Amino acid sequence: MGAATSDSDPIHNRPPVAQTFQVDSTGGVFTAVVNHFKSKSCGDATGADLDQGDGQGCYNARQIAQAEALLDFIDTLTAGEADDDVLVIGDLNSYGEEDPIQVLEEGELVVQLDIHLEGEPYSFIFDGMSGYLDHALASSSMSGQVNDATEWHINADEPSVSTTTSSSSRRIYTRRRRIVLPTTTRW
Repeated sequence: MGAATSDSDPIHNRPPVAQTFQVDSTGGVFTAVVNHFKSKSCGDATGADLDQGDGQGCYNARQIAQAEALLDFIDTLTAGEADDDVLVIGDLNSYGEEDPIQVLEEGELVVQLDIHLEGEPYSFIFDGMSGYLDHALASSSMSGQVNDATEWHINADEPSVSTTTSSSSRRIYTRRRRIVLPTTTRW
Protein backbone atom coordinates (compact mmCIF):
# COMPACT_ATOMS: atom_id res chain seq x y z
CA MET A 1 0.00 0.00 0.00
CA GLY A 2 1.52 3.26 -1.02
CA ALA A 3 5.19 3.87 -1.62
CA ALA A 4 8.01 2.41 0.42
CA THR A 5 9.73 4.79 2.79
CA SER A 6 13.07 4.85 4.57
CA ASP A 7 14.46 6.43 7.70
CA SER A 8 16.68 9.44 6.99
CA ASP A 9 18.33 9.44 10.44
CA PRO A 10 22.08 9.77 9.74
CA ILE A 11 22.93 7.08 12.34
CA HIS A 12 21.99 4.50 9.69
CA ASN A 13 24.74 3.69 7.22
CA ARG A 14 22.09 1.50 5.52
CA PRO A 15 18.70 3.08 6.24
CA PRO A 16 15.76 0.84 7.17
CA VAL A 17 13.16 0.51 4.42
CA ALA A 18 9.47 0.13 5.27
CA GLN A 19 6.57 -1.02 3.14
CA THR A 20 2.95 -1.45 4.23
CA PHE A 21 0.98 -4.40 2.88
CA GLN A 22 -2.69 -5.31 2.89
CA VAL A 23 -3.73 -8.95 3.07
CA ASP A 24 -6.30 -9.50 0.30
CA SER A 25 -8.27 -12.21 2.09
CA THR A 26 -8.75 -10.33 5.36
CA GLY A 27 -8.08 -6.67 4.63
CA GLY A 28 -5.55 -6.73 7.46
CA VAL A 29 -2.62 -4.34 7.22
CA PHE A 30 0.98 -4.69 8.40
CA THR A 31 4.24 -2.90 7.79
CA ALA A 32 7.52 -4.72 7.14
CA VAL A 33 10.70 -2.86 8.02
CA VAL A 34 13.89 -4.29 6.50
CA ASN A 35 17.16 -3.46 8.26
CA HIS A 36 20.90 -3.92 8.05
CA PHE A 37 22.71 -2.57 11.11
CA LYS A 38 26.41 -1.68 11.11
CA SER A 39 28.69 -4.70 11.05
CA LYS A 40 31.01 -5.61 13.90
CA SER A 41 34.10 -5.22 11.71
CA CYS A 42 36.54 -3.04 13.67
CA GLY A 43 38.46 -1.62 10.70
CA ASP A 44 37.60 2.07 11.18
CA ALA A 45 36.08 2.04 14.68
CA THR A 46 36.96 4.87 17.06
CA GLY A 47 35.85 6.04 20.52
CA ALA A 48 32.71 4.34 21.83
CA ASP A 49 32.57 2.22 18.66
CA LEU A 50 35.79 0.41 19.57
CA ASP A 51 35.54 -3.05 21.13
CA GLN A 52 34.77 -2.30 24.80
CA GLY A 53 35.84 -5.77 25.93
CA ASP A 54 32.29 -6.75 26.91
CA GLY A 55 31.95 -9.53 24.33
CA GLN A 56 29.82 -7.43 21.94
CA GLY A 57 32.60 -6.42 19.55
CA CYS A 58 32.97 -3.14 17.73
CA TYR A 59 30.18 -0.72 16.91
CA ASN A 60 27.91 -1.74 19.77
CA ALA A 61 27.31 1.95 20.60
CA ARG A 62 26.30 2.67 17.02
CA GLN A 63 24.07 -0.41 16.88
CA ILE A 64 22.32 0.70 20.08
CA ALA A 65 21.73 4.12 18.51
CA GLN A 66 20.46 2.41 15.33
CA ALA A 67 18.04 0.31 17.42
CA GLU A 68 16.77 3.44 19.19
CA ALA A 69 16.37 5.23 15.84
CA LEU A 70 14.52 2.19 14.46
CA LEU A 71 12.05 2.37 17.34
CA ASP A 72 11.54 6.08 16.61
CA PHE A 73 11.01 5.27 12.92
CA ILE A 74 8.41 2.63 13.82
CA ASP A 75 6.64 5.17 16.06
CA THR A 76 6.54 7.58 13.10
CA LEU A 77 5.20 4.86 10.78
CA THR A 78 2.41 3.85 13.15
CA ALA A 79 1.47 7.32 14.48
CA GLY A 80 -2.17 7.98 13.76
CA GLU A 81 -2.66 4.59 12.11
CA ALA A 82 -5.49 2.31 13.20
CA ASP A 83 -3.23 -0.74 12.85
CA ASP A 84 0.24 -0.84 14.40
CA ASP A 85 1.23 -4.31 13.18
CA VAL A 86 4.95 -4.14 12.36
CA LEU A 87 7.40 -6.85 11.38
CA VAL A 88 11.11 -5.97 11.72
CA ILE A 89 13.41 -8.22 9.70
CA GLY A 90 17.03 -8.19 8.62
CA ASP A 91 20.67 -8.45 9.54
CA LEU A 92 20.93 -6.60 12.84
CA ASN A 93 24.54 -7.76 13.33
CA SER A 94 23.82 -8.44 17.01
CA TYR A 95 23.20 -11.61 18.96
CA GLY A 96 19.95 -11.97 20.89
CA GLU A 97 21.46 -11.16 24.27
CA GLU A 98 23.39 -8.11 23.05
CA ASP A 99 22.39 -4.54 23.81
CA PRO A 100 20.80 -3.57 20.44
CA ILE A 101 18.36 -6.51 20.55
CA GLN A 102 17.62 -5.78 24.21
CA VAL A 103 16.77 -2.17 23.24
CA LEU A 104 14.33 -3.45 20.61
CA GLU A 105 12.74 -5.87 23.08
CA GLU A 106 12.41 -3.07 25.66
CA GLY A 107 10.67 -1.15 22.86
CA GLU A 108 8.05 -3.93 22.89
CA LEU A 109 9.25 -5.85 19.84
CA VAL A 110 9.02 -9.62 20.23
CA VAL A 111 11.78 -11.95 18.95
CA GLN A 112 9.95 -14.48 16.79
CA LEU A 113 12.60 -17.23 16.93
CA ASP A 114 12.14 -17.32 20.71
CA ILE A 115 8.46 -18.15 20.15
CA HIS A 116 8.60 -20.49 17.17
CA LEU A 117 11.81 -22.49 17.69
CA GLU A 118 13.10 -24.71 20.44
CA GLY A 119 16.78 -25.02 21.22
CA GLU A 120 19.48 -22.66 20.06
CA PRO A 121 18.78 -21.25 16.60
CA TYR A 122 21.70 -20.41 14.34
CA SER A 123 22.30 -19.15 10.84
CA PHE A 124 26.08 -19.42 10.74
CA ILE A 125 29.09 -21.10 12.28
CA PHE A 126 32.32 -19.18 12.79
CA ASP A 127 35.42 -20.55 14.51
CA GLY A 128 33.37 -23.48 15.77
CA MET A 129 30.71 -21.29 17.40
CA SER A 130 27.18 -20.89 16.12
CA GLY A 131 24.73 -18.04 16.38
CA TYR A 132 22.47 -15.73 14.44
CA LEU A 133 22.64 -12.05 13.61
CA ASP A 134 19.58 -12.07 11.35
CA HIS A 135 16.34 -11.42 13.16
CA ALA A 136 12.56 -11.30 12.85
CA LEU A 137 10.84 -9.23 15.52
CA ALA A 138 7.21 -8.21 15.63
CA SER A 139 5.25 -5.54 17.42
CA SER A 140 3.20 -6.96 20.26
CA SER A 141 0.03 -6.57 18.18
CA MET A 142 1.62 -8.43 15.24
CA SER A 143 3.38 -11.17 17.19
CA GLY A 144 0.28 -13.28 17.78
CA GLN A 145 -0.48 -13.18 14.06
CA VAL A 146 2.88 -14.64 13.00
CA ASN A 147 2.27 -18.30 12.19
CA ASP A 148 5.87 -19.48 12.04
CA ALA A 149 9.50 -18.39 11.95
CA THR A 150 12.67 -20.37 11.38
CA GLU A 151 16.38 -19.88 11.00
CA TRP A 152 18.15 -20.38 7.68
CA HIS A 153 21.46 -22.21 7.86
CA ILE A 154 22.93 -20.29 4.95
CA ASN A 155 26.57 -21.33 4.64
CA ALA A 156 26.40 -22.57 8.23
CA ASP A 157 26.74 -26.29 7.72
CA GLU A 158 29.41 -26.27 5.02
CA PRO A 159 32.75 -27.93 5.65
CA SER A 160 35.49 -25.47 6.58
CA VAL A 161 37.33 -26.17 3.32
CA SER A 162 34.52 -24.48 1.39
CA THR A 163 35.06 -21.11 3.08
CA THR A 164 38.78 -20.97 3.70
CA THR A 165 41.69 -20.03 1.53
CA SER A 166 44.51 -22.25 0.36
CA SER A 167 48.19 -21.64 1.03
CA SER A 168 48.39 -19.65 -2.21
CA SER A 169 45.66 -17.30 -0.85
CA ARG A 170 43.32 -18.39 -3.65
CA ARG A 171 39.75 -18.81 -2.53
CA ILE A 172 38.78 -22.47 -2.75
CA TYR A 173 35.03 -21.83 -2.94
CA THR A 174 33.77 -19.11 -5.25
CA ARG A 175 30.33 -17.84 -6.12
CA ARG A 176 30.73 -19.16 -9.65
CA ARG A 177 31.03 -22.75 -8.48
CA ARG A 178 27.66 -24.47 -8.35
CA ILE A 179 26.76 -27.82 -6.91
CA VAL A 180 23.77 -29.48 -8.53
CA LEU A 181 21.90 -31.89 -6.26
CA PRO A 182 19.44 -34.56 -7.35
CA THR A 183 15.83 -33.45 -7.15
CA THR A 184 15.18 -36.01 -4.41
CA THR A 185 17.50 -34.23 -2.00
CA ARG A 186 15.64 -32.49 0.84
CA TRP A 187 17.12 -29.91 3.16
